[in-house]
Amino acid sequence: MKGKTLSAITIALLALSMFAVLPVRASTAAVYIDPAYIDGGLDIDDTFTITVKAKDFLDLFAWGVEIIYNPSVVYCTAFRFGPTLTGDVFDVLMPSTMTLPMSGAIDNVAGKVTLTSVSLVGAVGADGEPGVGYKLIEYDFKVVGYTHSSSPIHLNEPDVTTQLLDSDSKVIPSSYTDAEVETVPAPAPYGPTAKFTWLPTIPVEDTEVTFDASTSKPGFDGTHMCPITEYRWDFDGDLVFEHIVTTAVTTHTFDTPGDYAVTLEVYAPGAVPETNRLTKTVKVIPPPMGAHVDLTAPEQAPHDGFGDNVECDAFAPQQEVLLRAKVTYNLDPVEGKLVAFEVHDSLDNIIITRTQTTNADGIAEVTFRIPSMPAFGDWIAIVTVDVAETTVADTMPFKVGWIIELLSVEPEASTYHKGEQMYFTLTLKNIALSTKTATLTVVVYDDVGVPIGLFKVPDWDIEGDFEGPFLTTVGIEVPTWAFVGTAKVYANAYTMLPSLGGVPYCPEVSAEFLLQH
Repeated sequence: MKGKTLSAITIALLALSMFAVLPVRASTAAVYIDPAYIDGGLDIDDTFTITVKAKDFLDLFAWGVEIIYNPSVVYCTAFRFGPTLTGDVFDVLMPSTMTLPMSGAIDNVAGKVTLTSVSLVGAVGADGEPGVGYKLIEYDFKVVGYTHSSSPIHLNEPDVTTQLLDSDSKVIPSSYTDAEVETVPAPAPYGPTAKFTWLPTIPVEDTEVTFDASTSKPGFDGTHMCPITEYRWDFDGDLVFEHIVTTAVTTHTFDTPGDYAVTLEVYAPGAVPETNRLTKTVKVIPPPMGAHVDLTAPEQAPHDGFGDNVECDAFAPQQEVLLRAKVTYNLDPVEGKLVAFEVHDSLDNIIITRTQTTNADGIAEVTFRIPSMPAFGDWIAIVTVDVAETTVADTMPFKVGWIIELLSVEPEASTYHKGEQMYFTLTLKNIALSTKTATLTVVVYDDVGVPIGLFKVPDWDIEGDFEGPFLTTVGIEVPTWAFVGTAKVYANAYTMLPSLGGVPYCPEVSAEFLLQH
C-alpha cells in the first residue's frame, strides 16, 4: 500500500476540473439520494433534508458533488459535508486521516449549490464495505413554491452531478439513481390574509398604540406566491384608508376614549383576490383619574401587564420576577404610600406577601423567584394601596411552566437496521405570549450507551401562546458500527446551542427502540 499527499496540482484539478473526463479504473460504485422518495405532501415553508451517498467503491480518495434545483419551488438553506457532517464517508472509513474540504456556495437565485468536494491528505483511498452507503454531502431545503401539477421535484442527472476519484486521480465509474420529492399540488389562486395585533391591548387616550400586521399571509396567483406590498389602515371606522404603509408595523394615537372599529386591508398584487380586510374593536380608555395603581412586570415587555387587570408574559421555574406598582392620583405620582403585593399560584396558594413604599415617581417594586418545583398553570399577582381614603387595586395574571416544553420524542418505527435512516417525531408547545427561539437537539445512543447520531435544529422561532402540539420529523442514519439491541433517543430544547452557552428550556424527553443488523 502506498501513501499519498495531495499536491497543489491535484488540488487545482479537484477544484477546477472535477467533472472533466479522466481515465477510468475497473471498479464500479453507486451514487444515490437518501431518501430516494419523499412523499410528505410538502407545502410552502415545509423543510426536508436529502443526503447524497456512495457505496460499493474501492480506493476512494476524493469526491465532488454539484446540485441544481428549481428556485421557484425550493431554496437550499444549508449543506453539510466533510468535518461538518456526522458520519461522513472519510470520517467513518479513515477517521485518523486529514481531509481537505473545498466548499461550494448556495445560489438560490440561479438554483444551484456549486461544486463541493473533499479529498484525503497523505493516505491511500478508502474501501467501502460492500452494500453499505456512506454519506458524501447533506442538503437542507425549504419549499417556497408549488410545482405546476402534482408532479414531484426530480433529482435526476444532471440535476445532481457527482464524481468519485481514486488515489491516482482517476475517475471511479459510478451509476446514479434518480430521486423525487413530492410536494402538494398547486392550489387554486387565493388572496392574502389580513391579521394584526396591538399593544397596549387597552390603550389610554393620547398615548401611542403599536399595530403589528406581521402575521398577515401573502396571496397566490396559481403559480407563484404574491407578497403583500401595502398595509392599508382605517382607525376611525369609516372604511376610508387614510394610513397606507409598506411595512407591517405602524403606530396610531387615539384622541378620545371609546370603542374604535380598526380595519386593516392588505394588498398583494397578482393574487386572486388582491386584497383582504380584517376589522377588530380597540377599546380606548380615559386616563385614570383619582386614585389609581397599575401593576406591571417590566422585564416581560412587550407583554408586561400594562393596564388594568392585563396579563403579562409567562415565567419559568427559578426565574426571578420583578413586580412594579405605579401609584397615581389624577395622573400625578404619589410618594410615600405603602403598597401590598401578593402572588397566588395555580392552586391558590399564597407564594409571597410583601410591602414596599412608593418613591418620588410613585413606584414601588419587589422581586421574588418562581420556585424550582412550582404548581404549573395560571398564577396571579395582586397589589392594593390606600390613596386619599380610597383602596385601589390591580391584578396581573400570568402563566408559570416550561416556556418551551418538549412533550415527546417518538421513533416512527419500533425497529431500525444498520445503514437505515431513523426518523423521530418531536411534539412541543410554547406557553409564552411572545415568540421564542429554540434550538432542538436529538441524540441517539446504542445498546452500550455509545452516541450514534446527533441532529440539531438551531434558531427555530416558535410562535407565542402556541397550544400545539407542534410536530416535526428529524432523520439520523444508523452507523454500521452501532451495537444492536435496545437503543435510546433523547431530545431537548435549548435557548441556543449548549456549546454557545445555551441552557435547556425544559427537561429532556426520551424513548426506546430496537437496533438490528
